[in-house]
Amino acid sequence: MKKIYSVFLSLFMVFSLVGCAGKASAAGAFEGVGKGRNGDIKVAVTLDDDAKITNIEVKESSETEGVGTLAYDKMIPSMVEGNTVAVDTVSTVTITSEGLLEAVKDALKNAGVDEANYTQKASSSKQEDKEYDVDVAIVGGGGAGMAAAASASADGAKVLVLEKTGAIGGNTKLGEGTYNSSDSSRQKNIEMNDSNRKEIEEAISAETDDPEYQALMDDVKKDYEEWKKNDGKTLFDSVNWHALQTYIGGGCIDNIALIRKYAEEAPETLTWLEDTIGVPFKEDYIFMAIGGKWARGHQVDLVKATGSEGDNGGRVYIDKLNEYATKNGAQVETDADVTSITVDADGNVNGCIAERSDGSKITVNAKSVIITTGGYAANSDLVLKYSDGKITTKLTSCAASSTGEGLALAENAGGSLANLDQIQVHPLGDPIDDCGCVSEFVGNWLSATEYMFVNKEGKRFINEDNTRYAISMAELEQTDGQMYLIVDSSEINGDDTRKELIEKLLDDGHSVKADTLEELAEKIGVDADTLKATVDKYNKGMEDGKDEFQKACDKASVISEGPFYASLRTPTVHYTMGGIAIDENAEVIDSDGNAVKNLYAAGETATGIHGNNRLGGNAYPDIMTFGKIAGKNAAANAK
Repeated sequence: MKKIYSVFLSLFMVFSLVGCAGKASAAGAFEGVGKGRNGDIKVAVTLDDDAKITNIEVKESSETEGVGTLAYDKMIPSMVEGNTVAVDTVSTVTITSEGLLEAVKDALKNAGVDEANYTQKASSSKQEDKEYDVDVAIVGGGGAGMAAAASASADGAKVLVLEKTGAIGGNTKLGEGTYNSSDSSRQKNIEMNDSNRKEIEEAISAETDDPEYQALMDDVKKDYEEWKKNDGKTLFDSVNWHALQTYIGGGCIDNIALIRKYAEEAPETLTWLEDTIGVPFKEDYIFMAIGGKWARGHQVDLVKATGSEGDNGGRVYIDKLNEYATKNGAQVETDADVTSITVDADGNVNGCIAERSDGSKITVNAKSVIITTGGYAANSDLVLKYSDGKITTKLTSCAASSTGEGLALAENAGGSLANLDQIQVHPLGDPIDDCGCVSEFVGNWLSATEYMFVNKEGKRFINEDNTRYAISMAELEQTDGQMYLIVDSSEINGDDTRKELIEKLLDDGHSVKADTLEELAEKIGVDADTLKATVDKYNKGMEDGKDEFQKACDKASVISEGPFYASLRTPTVHYTMGGIAIDENAEVIDSDGNAVKNLYAAGETATGIHGNNRLGGNAYPDIMTFGKIAGKNAAANAK
């Protein structure tokens, strides 16, 4: 989305900051281009008759609003006020920062001035140190942090959120917001099929020596038998089945007690989000997210929430939670990087210390501290370390702020870490802009059942509704480690909003359109006969109920209605399942399993739910549910 950033020079600018610029070839606005994270950054730099910078406008930018654009908010005022390009980059968005500097320097070059005359270091005024006395301090302002703030403040706690970047939201506001939860009212419109029945019956008949695993299977068996007696036609689901699929989908390696808590609380948290927080979800609509295992994904009603399908659900969560929390008295400090959690003489957590980018300090005395700093997907050094050198890509779909500081904070305060080698790679990263983000592409609103994946030879190679890990690993084995996602027009025709979005995606080169499969093959550079044969075989499998890759067959999933669309995709580091060990109360636990006094954690920074593979649609209920639990328990602990 295009946004204009404009900063005007103060009439009272300090003379010492001006510097000797030298005359421009002509006063006026000069354009320049730099390479950002998501594409080109185009700016216009205005110089006066004395060649002083009086205005900088970002004319074009694909950087993520509220994340990458933080560089503009912080750096542009300093460049204008100091008449200089010698400003510090924003550590959490380094690539965008460097792209902005490159663009401004390019504009100065085009103006005919000497860049060396704009290198005087801008001065900065240091803010005064602050000290807070609160009931609950929350380290990190993403989804889990803001859910905790909403929950704790509603229970009367004095709450302070400390966010290291310039804006709250983190990874949460970047995603679509799919929320998995069993929900018979929305699932009533979906019929059971043979593939569904087979999956359930295989799952509940597994052999195990683990009594917790066996108990969970037995509970699902009871639910399933009850469903067959009372219904037997509409899609079966239960909190126990959600828990069992989560456990199996994660490789049967994680904490069953935590998983049960997650699945049991997810429906209640969904109701809380709808009725108390004000997040609207689409009525009578539920779907299976890509990388998910069941049609239990709830989708935020963007039109009702924002008036436009072009926004994303993650931002709605953040906006609504922030509105609710601040209404109840919660405070938020941005540009507040927590460097340590403090403990008293008995080893009990009693607060934290944060630093601003200008070096000023924030001291927080708190009765409870909650760590919600997110994962470490954007920390390529940690990813490389914890994957034992296997994951070498530096591409990630996560916010640049996902650098894993919470791990050290918890460990230094006495907490334990677990599952750090469990890192998820997403198969739908964006190779077009080389940013690693799971960007918009034609069909990204569809269920995984409606996609078809082909490699650069035009052949299928994987079950499209398999786990993200399995798809990504198979994708990496294909030519260039890439694939094409293919959809037809069955879910597009007649939808004007989607058509508008599609036109932009086509213009930006993120998707390709063709009236026929043969034409599509030519545009994406694959053999037309091969692609046509692949599609025909796929369609026959969907219609006959016998797919060669064991995909759940559905006649509605056929690729038959033109025009046809393709999007090039590549794997990207998407989620880190390892992190801080917690119990069912969201309390941080030590290596002996004992709770660390007054310390809680929630969201991606915590571990115990997703095993070796987070199922699609399971992140938002995790961060919202355990954020809510952490806030409630931290508030109670503070009384």
